[in-house]
Amino acid sequence: MIRFILESYIFKRFIILTILYIVINFVFSMIFDKFWGSSTSIPIVNLNEIYSPPIQYENLTGIKLKMTAKDLIAIEGNKKFRILDGSKSFDYYDTVKVYYPDTEFERTNVIFLLFEEKTTPDSIYIVMAKSENKDIYYKQIFYSSIIVKDLNDFSNDPEQFRIDPDNLVSQNLLNDNDSLIQMVFDYFNNNIESLGIAECGTNCNIFQKICNNFGVPCRIINLQGGDNDEVGNYDNIGYPLHVICEIYSSKHKKWYAVDPSFGFRFKEKSFNYYLNAVEISNKHTFHTEEEIIQDSILLTKRSLVGKDYFKYYENVVFSKPEWKNRFLKKAVKIFYGNFNYYLYLFSNNFPAVKNGFYYVGIKSFMYFFIFILYINSVLFLLMQRLFLVKKPKH
Repeated sequence: MIRFILESYIFKRFIILTILYIVINFVFSMIFDKFWGSSTSIPIVNLNEIYSPPIQYENLTGIKLKMTAKDLIAIEGNKKFRILDGSKSFDYYDTVKVYYPDTEFERTNVIFLLFEEKTTPDSIYIVMAKSENKDIYYKQIFYSSIIVKDLNDFSNDPEQFRIDPDNLVSQNLLNDNDSLIQMVFDYFNNNIESLGIAECGTNCNIFQKICNNFGVPCRIINLQGGDNDEVGNYDNIGYPLHVICEIYSSKHKKWYAVDPSFGFRFKEKSFNYYLNAVEISNKHTFHTEEEIIQDSILLTKRSLVGKDYFKYYENVVFSKPEWKNRFLKKAVKIFYGNFNYYLYLFSNNFPAVKNGFYYVGIKSFMYFFIFILYINSVLFLLMQRLFLVKKPKH
């Protein structure tokens, strides 16, 4: 029986069609990637994804809200809280009743809640407004003094949303870690002759290692200027590439850029805080470099940088942890060779050629189109054979 199937007319043609389908997919993928002409990244549309505090400095209180009934809102907190005038004591979860307008157009519900170890309460203003349809009401958070992480989406594992007190640094360091940052700068400067300073990548690795030793959050950021409509993150094209660091200051409650190769950090003339890479990119694009003050802190080049330097910041690339699923990584590498799933790109002139969503979407559609052609070819082969079998002999 098996031999009959293997030697049959339909099986042989099915094998030929399948091999042809695989070859077409392989050739199509190569041609598509060649014409796409660039390595693609994931565009950053929400800066909170990259500029949220490091986990050890994430002591911010936050909540998630969910409507569990028409007039009942459930609150999940990342720290223990209690609703003022409520019956429950401190916990991670509670519900509160909201009221709808009777005669007025809208009604504002004010919810006061107190987080554990805080002395002052927080508030949430939720507005219920009538629509033209008497059975429909619009619900809107008008104001909240705490971060609302999600609406109508509670954690599958609440432990992931909660802050582990063991991960937090001391309160003094939480308020101001600039003393640690200054120790990093001092160590760098005092040992600069023996650090092995070289090109920007090496310098950033050296600086990051020193930061780690002193407990200062530090990450490496890739920069690229030039014609981003044609190239991705390639260093063999000739467009300017540079690597810098960003460190987190709990005093200023933000990440800011430090360039170990030029020895600078940067601030704006009008404000007394240091700029991160995205803020520098925006200043370069929409304003002028003259608004940026260069603060010399490291004994590397220590020479003022010119306008050409800020061209690096036209594209800011952040690295995210790679996927742990090695089979998924392998599949992406085979079918979507130009997709950098671990690189997140910020640009004020974001072209389609570097947008990973466009790349994956268009290529997936083409894969699907080729697959439909393959299935139709197999069905046509089966129908043709079926008609030949049923055709009466003369």
